[in-house]
Order: sequence, then structure tokens, then C-alpha cells
Amino acid sequence: MPQVAVDGVQLFCQTLGPDGAEPVVLIMGWGGDHTAWAFQLPAFSAEFRVIALDNRGAGQSDAPDVPFTIADMAADTLGVLDQFGIARAHICGASMGGMIAQEIALEHPERVLTLQLHCTLARTDAYADFSGRNLLRVKERGDREEFARTTLPWLLCRKTMAERPEFVELFIERAVGYPYPTSFVGLNRQAEAIRAHDTRERLANIRMPTLITVGADDILVPPSFSRELHARIAGSELVVLPDAGHLHFMEQFDRFNEVCLEFLRKHRGG
Repeated sequence: MPQVAVDGVQLFCQTLGPDGAEPVVLIMGWGGDHTAWAFQLPAFSAEFRVIALDNRGAGQSDAPDVPFTIADMAADTLGVLDQFGIARAHICGASMGGMIAQEIALEHPERVLTLQLHCTLARTDAYADFSGRNLLRVKERGDREEFARTTLPWLLCRKTMAERPEFVELFIERAVGYPYPTSFVGLNRQAEAIRAHDTRERLANIRMPTLITVGADDILVPPSFSRELHARIAGSELVVLPDAGHLHFMEQFDRFNEVCLEFLRKHRGG
């Protein structure tokens, strides 16, 4: 069932792992799709049933050129779970996906076993908004390599750029050759949803076990935003990964996977 229809929107999702295992939902960020979880899928699906979806506007899902919100994308995610007959799941979101995960946890806590918020924030700021609008201008020009090269310094830390040139080039090659690139329309509509997102005053209502991670060198969504989430969500755990930027789940995937799986195992059957 790679394509699921939710309220007239076709959503792509990949499922891996044992059918009877507890489900883990992976929700990617701005412009990303399920393939960005490539380093997590094998590790997580060895123990859990993994559902990784493309948000509306990205990857192989529909990109309707109409306004939509983070809450709409949260409803999309729950609609996918309904299609699979899943009542409750471990919800894991990165960046914009973490905003979607927050919304699910706040509005539908009965559907959430545990919550993972990676490199994300409760509300964007002028700096991130300015940067995002500039990236949209580059995207609109239609040069995929230019967009990849412009975006990468915001996503990777200096150490990765200096010491892992093969990783950088692989990222660029994939961006240029990937058959399902996110369109300008999809990216722009997702950006509108991000700008309108604000959960700061509601975060105290999150009660389920929550893991928060961030790269120590993330300049797109700095650790200060994760510390704010941690301060506002009682009982949450915060892990800062060194030598990693916004894509810390790629740059330090071994440590990231270890932290996430330890958290999931601790709360298995919750």
C-alpha cells in the first residue's frame, strides 16, 4: 500500500518491519521525504514496524497548490495510520516533521505512545524565516544543483563539510538525479505552514514520554530551540549530538539510532 488517499490527497508511505511489532512513524522535514530516513529504516525496522511517509508537498505525495497547515499534515499522518488500522504509535519527527509530531501529540495524545522531536522548534523566528525565503528564491530558479549547493551549508556542520567530501558530493548527486524532487509549489506551501506554526504556549500539555535531539552545530534550528522544548515539556529527555548540524540523524546516524532505539525500548508497550 505505497499510496494512501487521505481527504483527497494521495500520500506515499513506505512500511518496513514485523507486522506485529509496535509501530514507529517517521515524519520528515521541509522538502524532505521518506528517503531522508535511509540511515534509520534498517535499524528501526529490525525491532519495530516502521511507517515512513512523504508529507503533502514532498516526494511522491501530492503537492496541492492551496494553503495548508501543520495541523493539516498532522491529520494526513493520522489518516495514514487509520488506513493501516493503527490506533497508537511512536511518533518521530525531524524539523518540520517535529512540528507535525507536536501537533499530533497535543491534539490527539491518545494516538501517541511516545514522542520524538528532532532538530525542531515550537515557533520559527525572523532569522529562519529570512533564510527560508532566500532558499525559496533559489528553488524557484529551477537549478537543482544550485539549490542543493546553496542548502547544504545550512544542513551540515563544518566538520562534515571539511572531513567528508564524499558524503557532500553524494548528497549533491542524489539531489540532482533523484526522480521525485520536491517542487517549488510544494516547498512554498510547506514553508507557509511552518511560518504559521506556534505551539509554545501549549507544550506544557504534552504528557507522553518525549525525546528531544539536536546537533550541537545546527545553525538552521540551533540547540536553543531544543532547550526551550525541553524546558516546556515536563519529563522530556534532551540529547545534543556533537559534530553534527541540522542533519544530525545522517551525520551521526550510529549515535542517533542508538539514542532513539534505547528510548523506544525503554518505553516499549507504553
